[in-house]
Amino acid sequence: MKKSEEKNNDLINSDINGRIEYIDQGLRSVDNRMRAVEKRLSIKTFEPDSDISSPEKERSTDNIRQYEIAGKLQEMDRRLASLEKTTHETHVNDIGSIQSQLSLIENRILKLENHNKITIGKIKVPIEFSGLAATIVMFATGYLIYSDHWNIIRSSYYPISIGILFGAVVIGKFIMTNRE
Repeated sequence: MKKSEEKNNDLINSDINGRIEYIDQGLRSVDNRMRAVEKRLSIKTFEPDSDISSPEKERSTDNIRQYEIAGKLQEMDRRLASLEKTTHETHVNDIGSIQSQLSLIENRILKLENHNKITIGKIKVPIEFSGLAATIVMFATGYLIYSDHWNIIRSSYYPISIGILFGAVVIGKFIMTNRE
């Protein structure tokens, strides 16, 4: 059971790590694009035409470049917004799955803590059935020895009854362990 839980945790961790790497790659890509745009904006080179270079032509090329850059920046803003939305949704889903797994683990821990306890009124008392059975056998044997009934102890029925008692305790523990 522990191995399957470890496998599930490893699969979830690898899935979360994969999503984080995907988001990280997307952010790096956006960052590299932003740097390229910044470089283009910071470098102002004008290629002289073979014709006469007039201020009107320079202004028109500047306007065209500004429109292109503005369009690219809007596209990058749109992609960044969608990436942020996807990242947020992924984190919300991951947090929800982690919370459900934690509640499942908490329920299992509570079940294991209350496994060998019986309730007497409002008090939960821990009890070990095999120890209780051994105590009963020891008291019975001590009483038989004290009352000088060696013939009962030497008979084959006494160890058989002890074996049946211990077998019943094991079966009882098995049933209690596997009940829901």
